[in-house]
Amino acid sequence: MSQELNAYAELNANVYGISGDNPFAQEAWAQKEKITVPLLSDYEHKVAKAYDVMYDSFLPQMNLGMGGVAKRSAFIIDKNGVIQYAESHDDARELPNFEKIKARLAELK
Repeated sequence: MSQELNAYAELNANVYGISGDNPFAQEAWAQKEKITVPLLSDYEHKVAKAYDVMYDSFLPQMNLGMGGVAKRSAFIIDKNGVIQYAESHDDARELPNFEKIKARLAELK
């Protein structure tokens, strides 16, 4: 995503990454992976719960029963706070469809 920031800026979009990690872990990860997208911490999972993108149980096939994990998701929220696009995946390996996101942003431009 860091490499695509200019494309999103041209579409009048601000991009933020949100994860359930604490800010210190996020900073270390961003430095290691050279991530330039601003990262926000949802350590208490309030955002993930509000947007209904929490796993009931993460990795249930392994009986780990890990709750408190957000699904990989993407949202476009306009300046009025209205969700204009939403995508969420149960498979944590599946990335959002960035082309669909860009197309929707182009429509809103």
